[in-house]
Amino acid sequence: MSRSMNKIAVDILMKALERCEELQISYSKVAGATVVDMGVKSPGGFEAGLILSKICLGGLGEVGFTSFNIDGLTLPAVTVYTDHPVEACMASQLAGWRIKVGDYFANASGPARALARKPKKLYEELGYSEVSDEAVLVLEAESLPNEDVVKFISESANVKPENLYLAVASSSSVAGSVQISARIVETGMHKFHTLGFDIKTVKYGFGVCPIAPLHPDPMVMLGKTNDMLLYGGSTFYIVDYPDDSKLLSYVNSSPSSASKDYGKSFTELVSQVGVEFLFKLDPNVFAPAVVVVNNFRTGSILKAGYINYDLLRKALAI
Repeated sequence: MSRSMNKIAVDILMKALERCEELQISYSKVAGATVVDMGVKSPGGFEAGLILSKICLGGLGEVGFTSFNIDGLTLPAVTVYTDHPVEACMASQLAGWRIKVGDYFANASGPARALARKPKKLYEELGYSEVSDEAVLVLEAESLPNEDVVKFISESANVKPENLYLAVASSSSVAGSVQISARIVETGMHKFHTLGFDIKTVKYGFGVCPIAPLHPDPMVMLGKTNDMLLYGGSTFYIVDYPDDSKLLSYVNSSPSSASKDYGKSFTELVSQVGVEFLFKLDPNVFAPAVVVVNNFRTGSILKAGYINYDLLRKALAI
């Protein structure tokens, strides 16, 4: 790439700041950094969610809207595609940086991760790095960051605070819910990586995922958004792989249904055990509902998984 993902994402965000009123977002300066409220105190919306999702992808993916039907109930859904799945999904979009400064907590994603190299081992495996004097980070959080948080991120990414941009949205906002569903392609890439599959062989990625309707409780939204990905999300990847039989074994292990904990509604689990459910389940359950892989070296199309409408109905209380 001739430009870093951070530079591309800064351009996307700066154009959004010219449309604050229209997008129902706002921004302020905190310790010199630009903090953009896309769904905490400001309402945000669907288009803000698209912009937030593109920033998460480091500007190397496109996000749009479609619909998803359950028993005649039409839900909004996202479509996501990228011609750079390793960089966009793993080096940027993956929520691989947990930020905890004092009482402040956020799951962080976006291209600034590549500057801070969070997590370092992943970037070493990918062989990916970039240099930029500007940085953009997306925070999934219930409040806006303070000066201590800005200082910590600025130092970690090695950029001046005045060149740092933080886009923030709660999972209980429209933009927050949209950007979580827009992780559908990344969810499959992460599962491939967890299985030990060579993700550098994945050349293109596409996905569709329903968007969770809003609920005022962030914990409930955590469950609903996960249910949308795991039980309603579909992915399609084009890979360049030498062995179809070995590829099939990876594909069969890749959907959420391959996990021993498959079939548990995250919406219900949250109410029972709280946020700890994320650490009490088989990590292999965090995967798309459907995975389709087209091996362009052989022309084969391999599929595993299925949309679980029963669990989607339970999550949505239909």
